[in-house]
Amino acid sequence: MEKRYGVLRFVAALWKILAWLILVLGFLGALATLILGIVGVGSPGLWRGLGMDPLYGRGAVAFGVVGFLVGTVSSVIYFMLFYAVGQLLLLFIDVEENTRLLRIWVENQLPPME
Repeated sequence: MEKRYGVLRFVAALWKILAWLILVLGFLGALATLILGIVGVGSPGLWRGLGMDPLYGRGAVAFGVVGFLVGTVSSVIYFMLFYAVGQLLLLFIDVEENTRLLRIWVENQLPPME
């Protein structure tokens, strides 16, 4: 049987690829925030170079840890949402294919109506 809705299949694949990109880049950003928080404790010039007031002591570490947790959780949530959209498009396509197959099967099983 022919595959239909090639563009929808392509769009579903794009959503899934985008979901993976969001997960990886979000985790890398969260990790960078954690490292920046930890390293930023000893180098106030780093904060000034980023255009921010330097954080000192536990404040910088807390900033890094909280930023890491928020970044990780939000990237996982966005990953699930974007991946679910891709899967939902494929689900709709599968429902259409199964409905079409059922129609063909029923037409071949039933005698013609008069």
